[in-house]
Amino acid sequence: MAEYVDIELEREAIERLAERLTLAGLEVEAVTFTGRVHGAVVGRVLSHRPHPNSDHLSLCLLDIGSDKIEVVCGASNVTEGRTVPVITVDGELPDGTRVEARKIRGIVSRGMICSKAELGLEERSAGIWNFDPALELVVGTDIRELLEFDDAILDIKVTSNRPDCTGIYGIAREVAAVTGKALRPLVVDFRESDPPAHEAFSVEVADGEDTPRYTLRLMSAVSVAPSPLHLQHRLVKAGMRPLSNVVDVTNYVMLELGHPLHPFDADLVKERIVVRRAGASQRFQTLDGVERELTGEVLMITDGEGGLAIAGAMGGARSEIRKETTRVLLEAAAFDPVTIRRSARAVGIRSEASQRFERGVDPEGIPLASARAAHLLQQLTDCRVHQGLVDAYPKPRQPITIRLRPSRAAALLGVNLDRAEVENLLTRLEIEVAEKGENLTATVPTFRADLTREVDLIEEVCRLYGYDRIPSTPPQAVMRMGQQDPIESYKNRVRTIFTGLGMDEVVTDGFNKEEWREALVSHDKGLVAVHNPMSAGQEGLRRSLLPGILSVVETNLNRHVDGGMLFEVGRVFVPEREERESVAGALFGRTGIPLQGKQQVGLAAAKGILTNLFSGLNLEGIKIGTDDVPPFLHSGRGGCVILDGKKIGLLGELTPGIRNRLLGAPRVVLFELDLHSLHALPAKTRIFTELPRHPASKRDLSLLVPVGISEAQVREVICTEDIVEHVFLYDLYQGEQVAQGDKSFTYELSLRAADRTLTDAEVDTVIARIEEHLVGLGVRIRS
Repeated sequence: MAEYVDIELEREAIERLAERLTLAGLEVEAVTFTGRVHGAVVGRVLSHRPHPNSDHLSLCLLDIGSDKIEVVCGASNVTEGRTVPVITVDGELPDGTRVEARKIRGIVSRGMICSKAELGLEERSAGIWNFDPALELVVGTDIRELLEFDDAILDIKVTSNRPDCTGIYGIAREVAAVTGKALRPLVVDFRESDPPAHEAFSVEVADGEDTPRYTLRLMSAVSVAPSPLHLQHRLVKAGMRPLSNVVDVTNYVMLELGHPLHPFDADLVKERIVVRRAGASQRFQTLDGVERELTGEVLMITDGEGGLAIAGAMGGARSEIRKETTRVLLEAAAFDPVTIRRSARAVGIRSEASQRFERGVDPEGIPLASARAAHLLQQLTDCRVHQGLVDAYPKPRQPITIRLRPSRAAALLGVNLDRAEVENLLTRLEIEVAEKGENLTATVPTFRADLTREVDLIEEVCRLYGYDRIPSTPPQAVMRMGQQDPIESYKNRVRTIFTGLGMDEVVTDGFNKEEWREALVSHDKGLVAVHNPMSAGQEGLRRSLLPGILSVVETNLNRHVDGGMLFEVGRVFVPEREERESVAGALFGRTGIPLQGKQQVGLAAAKGILTNLFSGLNLEGIKIGTDDVPPFLHSGRGGCVILDGKKIGLLGELTPGIRNRLLGAPRVVLFELDLHSLHALPAKTRIFTELPRHPASKRDLSLLVPVGISEAQVREVICTEDIVEHVFLYDLYQGEQVAQGDKSFTYELSLRAADRTLTDAEVDTVIARIEEHLVGLGVRIRS
């Protein structure tokens, strides 16, 4: 990175830079210092012979330029005439180990021949490092001139929206922007030769969506050899294995610019290159020697004889660079990220190139990457670079322009940045800024595809200004009193009343419960369909709360809960796309009342709960009718809740046929009410009176009532007397001791006068009048 921007290389300065990059959004996960090397030179093995006192050691005579020294070596791959790295006496290895003259099996060793592992170039080595003769190293050369030690490696976590930072030059651009230093341009000059490349090769792109841009550059007179050691060392520090100068240059440029390249042996490629999808059931051998089965999802680079490479993932064995290669066809392309992701997944490849293409590369950066590789190869091999770039680029990408309001930036950041400072910060990122009235117009370079809105530019300003410089201030919002929506307030009142009556609230999801909806089909006809449901059971929205309530009842019974009283307040949906608020409940199993044995809940208890609900809501005029009862309710034990002749709900006991599906087949009483209809009712005005000063007189009244007369009719007659304060029905019987066609009601009446204590005679007179009115109704006094 220091090649591109001036940075301090001391340890403390590197750590400060890592912190600043992290604060700017490029998280530095680790900083590794490679260590230093002292006293390391290139030596030549003049001779080696077995150690007289050891069967596995050898004595090596080395020429190190300034002297000839003898060292003891334990490696088996020492070869006379080869150049090797040698640490002399008082020298130091990267891990801090110092080399001293010491006696080994009776003979003094005055240095050490090193392996790659001992120089920190690989994890483990099988022997010493014999330099490649093609490198033509001069004996006595300081190793530090050949390899780059005393370095720092920053492990940076790059987010998926920043493909421009997958290369070191992109990171250097960020460092320059953060520090305010100048970013040096890359050297990309090279000499071009005839004939032009387009006379030898052409390109056809089958689908411009798959391949926005595809280019080829031709080079000849290339000599394939090992890369210089400093280039190899840089690749090693980046986690890549050096192979040859041609392949190493393409990998180097990929690490430098974040743009993958691929070299073909031009003599093994036909003149016409076609980028297209593979055919089904084809097979293709990649560079790693694996034969892979292709599918129609795989994007291929092909010529007249078949496949050359899996686009963006890995090259093919047929056209790989060999020692004999003299002509190189260099590919630089931009592929669709989704296409490359599917291709790589289909063939089971995850490479450095595919990871970068999956994030997206800038088509406009292709000429720079290709030129950089040509420059480096010409430097290393003095090759001929043929004139021109064979370029298929049907839809050139244009920079986008975004309006930026400095006032908006100040409002979002809470910092008053003037126009000049905003312009300066954006210019550091190579964003062109122009003034347009009170606002700025920013032209975003194509390599910053993540910047599309004004707020994106404001975030860039904040990153460079420094998140740590933004003052932390508490919110200054003015507190205002809010008002709850009337229907929400009404729902809360319903919840309060039900919980006060001992019921437990449950909450189910808004989807239908298909297993119970089928049982209640007559009540729940039709659903609002959900497009693209996330899972099974979410295909439709519920039209009733009852299926969900029943599923909760079933769950409780399966877990051996003997009984309970449940309710739910929630929203239901009808096919006409109307949403309604509803309340439903279920009483099931045993009552749980002490000394009641195994007595189960009944319809009277549910009716009492609803009566208390209506009383708590100050509602009058609600009745329960027996017409139009849903078939899933027990015949004669169910009814509709009616208001002004309109059905607003239901109440009844579940039929035996349905309740037998439940564990133990307990009695289940259900109710459901439309809350919107209840809320629309005018509430009765409550009149508070002072507590009575005179005692009440109580009388029991036992009646024989014809079956056709309802309890409400009997109560209405009793309450015609003004001094009847309270009517309590505490016994209802119908059986052997009552004549057929009759039922027995027993009431406790409370009678009270506001201005006096009632006498027995007055009470008897009132009771006699009540009995007389009841006889007119057909009710008889039970003796």
